[in-house]
Amino acid sequence: MQHSRPNTDEASGSYQRMEASTESQSNSRVRHLVLHYTDDDLTGSLISLTGADVSAHYLLSAPADGEALPRVYPLVSENRRAWHAGISQWGERGHLNDTSIGIEMVNAGPEALTPLAPGQTESRASGVARRWSPDRHFAAWNEQQIAALIALASPIVHRHDIKAVDVVGHSDIAPDRKTDPGPRFPWRRLHEAGIGAWPRDADVSCFRQQMTSDGLPAEKTLIAALAHYGYPVKAERPWMAIAAFQAHFRPGAISGQFDAESAAILLALNMRYLQSTPCQAR
Repeated sequence: MQHSRPNTDEASGSYQRMEASTESQSNSRVRHLVLHYTDDDLTGSLISLTGADVSAHYLLSAPADGEALPRVYPLVSENRRAWHAGISQWGERGHLNDTSIGIEMVNAGPEALTPLAPGQTESRASGVARRWSPDRHFAAWNEQQIAALIALASPIVHRHDIKAVDVVGHSDIAPDRKTDPGPRFPWRRLHEAGIGAWPRDADVSCFRQQMTSDGLPAEKTLIAALAHYGYPVKAERPWMAIAAFQAHFRPGAISGQFDAESAAILLALNMRYLQSTPCQAR
């Protein structure tokens, strides 16, 4: 640490301000990168994110008409808390506003959610179908916007040493409430650019082969593995966390229940990133 030195230019004249470097004794508050769609156009997104109740560190748009490049709006300093995650949990950490950077991406999102009838409750099938059915249209992503996201997020991940498993969508950390960034979001492309997690194909194949002989693990075993990876699983509605996991890693088959492929993907992720039990079928 460098030696302290006084600054005698303080306007008050009541104290000396001492300057000393403490960089080597501090670290970033940031542990997570959370990605969102705005469910609005650029004008509406800016109004929402600069209001009193919602904020994010960055807003990323697709190129405007007549422009070649997307726009990035820095809205909140990375060393300050923004209000983008809401009620949320990932692994043992809750209140992810405290430990995350939020990037909102201008995207129209999905069609409006069909409301429940008075007194109606959701089963596994109906709860998943309302949010994730292939019949519910989600807006496509702009290719230049995704390229811009990679350029924006890569230094953030490195600057704060964010682990691959801690690059998440809003639906991952709040599966009962949220569906963003949606099943059309290209998570694998981000992983290939060094941002976020993805299972190795060989590991998925190995676990799939293992289940051919051993059968699908018990649902409680798979739910425990899902929670181990980070997902907040509610005992009375585990299918919402399963569906959010599938939207991230297997968007072509979002059912809210485990089949062999979803189970193999989950076990492969835990093996790769969290040193869980390796595949035995090799």
